[in-house]
Amino acid sequence: MRLSEQGDRDVGAEAGPVTAAVPDPGPRPDTTTATATGATAKGATAAAKSRGGTRRSGTGTGRRALHAVGLPALLLVVVATLWQFLPGLLGVNEFVLPPLSKVLAQFGSGSLLDQLWNNGLVTLKETLLGLLAGSAAGIVAGVLLGESSVVRATFYPYLVAFQSLPKIALAPLFVIWFGFGTTPKVLVAATLTFFPLLVNTMSGVMSVDRDRAQLFRSLSASRRQTWTKLLLPSALPSVLAGFEVATVLALLGAILGEFVSSQDGLGVLLQQQQTNYDTAGVFATLIVLAAMGVVLNQIVVQLRKWLVFW
Repeated sequence: MRLSEQGDRDVGAEAGPVTAAVPDPGPRPDTTTATATGATAKGATAAAKSRGGTRRSGTGTGRRALHAVGLPALLLVVVATLWQFLPGLLGVNEFVLPPLSKVLAQFGSGSLLDQLWNNGLVTLKETLLGLLAGSAAGIVAGVLLGESSVVRATFYPYLVAFQSLPKIALAPLFVIWFGFGTTPKVLVAATLTFFPLLVNTMSGVMSVDRDRAQLFRSLSASRRQTWTKLLLPSALPSVLAGFEVATVLALLGAILGEFVSSQDGLGVLLQQQQTNYDTAGVFATLIVLAAMGVVLNQIVVQLRKWLVFW
């Protein structure tokens, strides 16, 4: 019996260790294909988001275009319709308020078109000269008052008092001093545009960030560098906002000066039409003046968007 057990151990030793059978796990998954599939899914998701963002951007652009063009056009149609039919429905005499069709018919007259063109050029010239003169003086004065508290405390009360004077009272003085030429009209337009530029420029200069100003001083920046790199960019939005208002005021000043004394201009044409009781002609001239004001204002608006791009 012992010999048999010994023999069995010897046979087991010669056969070596017995290894347990491991089941076959089967084919391994293709990781390359899975990675590619995941990347494709991510790309599709990103493309969908991009298309969604593009659609939202397009929707926002269309909405802004509707607000900028569609709503004003709709309001114009409503006003034009009311102007055309409401006077007749209310029984208002055409001499008092002519319908829109009769006013627009005035532009079919070659004589009136010539008068509007020639006198409009005169008024436009006076407006632009007054706008440039008044704006330049207002910006310079605004810079001086904004930078120096002493200058501001000394001169600002008198500038406010000057602004409080009715400009219709100054126009005869300008005529006495400078005659009946273009100069009085330009000066009236300049006095109306001076104060908005003064206040806006002074406000822009005074609103410069103190930390930035201290940084420029710590870096030993020159006066020119401080002006070109800090003060002017900081004050530019306020200056252009004042310039936008000044364009309309300059046109009003030119017309006001022509009312007082002039031989040419849309203001003179208005007085002539009033004398002749040409109500439709008066409205036609007013439409031209309104169009001039809108065009000048929009030019300044686009200029501000171009310069103040930040």
